[in-house]
Amino acid sequence: MEEGKKENNWEDTSSLELEGGNLKIGDIDNLKKLTDTRWIEIASGDIEAHIQSDEYNLDTLGKKPGTYYRDIIFALIQIRLPEDEAKRDWKEMLKHKFIMSEKLGRNVGIHVAALDYYTNIKRKIISPKIVDVREYVDTASRALIDDLTKAYNRHFFEEEFRKLFAQAKIAGTVFSLIMLDLDHFKIYNDLNGHIQGDLALIETVRILHAVCSPDDTVTRYGGEEFAILLPSQPLNLALKTAENIRGAIFDYRFVNEAQMPSRRLTASLGVTAYHNLLDSTIAMIEEADSALYRAKNSGRNQVKAFLGGSDE
Repeated sequence: MEEGKKENNWEDTSSLELEGGNLKIGDIDNLKKLTDTRWIEIASGDIEAHIQSDEYNLDTLGKKPGTYYRDIIFALIQIRLPEDEAKRDWKEMLKHKFIMSEKLGRNVGIHVAALDYYTNIKRKIISPKIVDVREYVDTASRALIDDLTKAYNRHFFEEEFRKLFAQAKIAGTVFSLIMLDLDHFKIYNDLNGHIQGDLALIETVRILHAVCSPDDTVTRYGGEEFAILLPSQPLNLALKTAENIRGAIFDYRFVNEAQMPSRRLTASLGVTAYHNLLDSTIAMIEEADSALYRAKNSGRNQVKAFLGGSDE
C-alpha cells in the first residue's frame, strides 16, 4: 500500500461523525460509540500498513494512548484484554491477515483474520457463530450496558468482579471497589418528577466516566446506587478517586437541586480494597456497603473507607 493512499484512508476515517460531533473514543459515552456499527466498519478496514504506522493512526483517530488496541479487539470479537496484550495480538493478527491473503490469493478481511487467529492460534474462541453484525452489535450492547444511563449493567459488573477477585486470589493483584449512593434521591424525584430524576442519573454516570479511568468499570448497581471497580488501585488511590467523584458531583449543577435539604444533590461513597481475608465477592460488597452506610450516617456527602472489624 502506498504512503499517500494510506494517509487518505485514515483521513477519511478521522472525519467520520457520530451524534453531531467528531468521533472521539475518549468521550464519556465511550461504550455507546464503541458498539456503533460504524466502529465495526472502522475496525474492518484494510490497514496492513498499520503495523508500521501505529502512532500515525492513533493521532489521526484522536484515540488516547493506552486504550486503542484494547477497544479495537473488543469491538471486533468482544474479548477484553490488557492494552499491552491487545497491542501484541493486533500486530500478530494483521500479520496473520497478510499470510492468509497471500495463501488464498485474495484479500482476507480483518473480521475473518481475527476469528481465525483467536479460534485456531490463540484458542480464546471455542465455538464461533456467524451472525449479522447489526444484530450482534445490538445484542452485545444490551448485554453490557444499562439502557437508561449507558453505564455497565449489574450482570456485566458481576462477571468483571468475579474475574478481578479470582486474579487477586491467585496472583496477589490489587483492586478496589467503590459503592456510591445519591443522597436523598427520592426527595429529588418527588420534587422534580421521574423524567428529571432519570436525567440526573444519566448526568451522574457522565460525571463518573469523566472522573474515572478507562480501565475502571462504572456500573449502575440499582436505582440511584452505583458500583465502580478499580483494577490495580490500592485503597489509598481508590479513596482519592472516590473523593474526586464526590467533589465533581457536588460541584455539578443539577436542575432544581436548590430545593434539596442541603440545597445540592450530593453523593455518599464507601470504599474497600481486596485483602486476603475476603472469601467472596459478596463479602467485599458488604465491606463497601458498610463504609457507605457510615458515610450516610455521618451526614452524607462524604467518602468513608472500610475499617475492618471496627466498621459498623
